[in-house]
Amino acid sequence: MMTGMTSNRRLAALALVAALAATSAAALVQSPQIAPPDAPSAGRLVPPGEPGAPLSVSGSVVSSDGAPVAAASIYAFQTDAEGYYGVKPESDNRRPRLKVLLRSDARGAWAFETIRPGSYPGSRVPAHIHFEVSAEGFAPRIFEIVFEGDPFVTAEMRRNAAFSVRPVGAGGKVTERIVLTR
Repeated sequence: MMTGMTSNRRLAALALVAALAATSAAALVQSPQIAPPDAPSAGRLVPPGEPGAPLSVSGSVVSSDGAPVAAASIYAFQTDAEGYYGVKPESDNRRPRLKVLLRSDARGAWAFETIRPGSYPGSRVPAHIHFEVSAEGFAPRIFEIVFEGDPFVTAEMRRNAAFSVRPVGAGGKVTERIVLTR
């Protein structure tokens, strides 16, 4: 009797491993966080009419020696103006409603139109835009833009490379220079 139970457990374990391997392999084929090769260098992160203060976010992707990195994948996502990733009450940052996939142009430039995101409801987390940036031959860079003047930005965030504290200029302009390393 123990042998049958052990065999069933082994079969179940093997089935689980096979399912996980298949899922991992499928994820490697095309991750939702990697822009397709023909993605534009500029776009809209929010649909037209999305409530909130408009922002125009732009910048460049460069190597550590300052050379432009062309065709870098840029995945940016954020909450809405009320701090939700999905349609209220959903707030799952693994499946955000507001997102954009871009590729930097030959000069490393990229840009998108959006709205100022909100802080998570009932939290002390600053408003932020998530970035996942990658390019062939470079280490990926994952970070968040947080905004100068946000009362929830801490001194630790200012020192931590996972955050980029950026001013919001006239007309809602925000710029970011993304440096990738090998």
